[in-house]
Amino acid sequence: MSEAANIGILQDMTFIAVMAVALGLLGYRVMRRLRPEVTWNHEGLVVSRPYADIDLVVMTAGLAMLLQGIMQPVTEAAKKTDLLPDVSMIVLSMVMQLMIAALLLIYLSQLRGLNPAELFGFNLIRWRMVLRTIVLWTVPMLLVVGGAAYLANHWLQGVAPGGEEQELVKMFQTSDDLGLRATIIMAAVVGAPIAEEIMFRGFIYGVLKRYTDGPFAAIISGLFFAIMHSHVGSLVPLWVLAVILCAAYEITGCLLVPMLLHALFNSTSISVMLFGN
Repeated sequence: MSEAANIGILQDMTFIAVMAVALGLLGYRVMRRLRPEVTWNHEGLVVSRPYADIDLVVMTAGLAMLLQGIMQPVTEAAKKTDLLPDVSMIVLSMVMQLMIAALLLIYLSQLRGLNPAELFGFNLIRWRMVLRTIVLWTVPMLLVVGGAAYLANHWLQGVAPGGEEQELVKMFQTSDDLGLRATIIMAAVVGAPIAEEIMFRGFIYGVLKRYTDGPFAAIISGLFFAIMHSHVGSLVPLWVLAVILCAAYEITGCLLVPMLLHALFNSTSISVMLFGN
C-alpha cells in the first residue's frame, strides 16, 4: 500500500470519527431530553461530571491540532511521512507530547480550577489493587490485541497486499545505532504512556463520556487514538487496545492503571521486535 493510500484511508477514518462525534453529541442530547432520569454518563469509576462546555471546545481544538498533519492534502501529508525519523526527531516528538500533556494539566488546574490528581483518580491509588489489575489484565490484553492485529493484517493483505511496517518500527528492527534504539524505547515505554493516557483516556475520554456515555466515549476516543499513530496496518489493534485501556480505567478509576498497561504493551512489542526475529 502506498503512503498516499495510507493517508487517504486515515483521512476517511478521521472524517468518520468526526461525524460520529457530532451525531453522538446531538443524539445523546436528544435522549437526555427524552429520558432525563437515566444517568447516561455516571456509570463506572471515571469521573466526568466536572467537565463543562469549555472542555468540549478545548478537546475539539486539541484533536484538530493533533490530527492536522493527517488532514493536509494527501500528497503533502505523504511527503512528511516519507521523512525518516532520527534521534532528534524522536526526542522532539516525545517532548512535544509531554508538553501538550503538561499544558493540559495546567489548563485543568489553573483555568478550570480542577484537581487533576482527583480527576484522574491518582488519589485512589492502592498499590495492591494496581498490581492485581496489571497481573490479571496484561496477558488477556496482549492476546486480544495480538489477535486483532493478526486478523486485521490478514484482511489488509487480501485487500491491499504489500503493506509495510511503520518507518519507526522498521528502523528499530534494522538499525545498529544503540542511541536510536534507546531513544525509541524511552519514547515508547515512558513518554507515550504518560502523555497519551493523560490526553486520550484522561481528558478526551472523560469529556466525551460527560456528554455521551462510557461505551461510546471509549470507542470514539479509541478511534482518534489509533488514527493519531498514522498507520493503517495498526489502526484496528490500536483501536482495540484503546478500548481495553478505557475499560481498565473505568473499572479502577485510576489513570495509573492504563498508563502501566500501555507501557507493558509497548515493552512487549519492543521485546518481540528485539528477540522475535
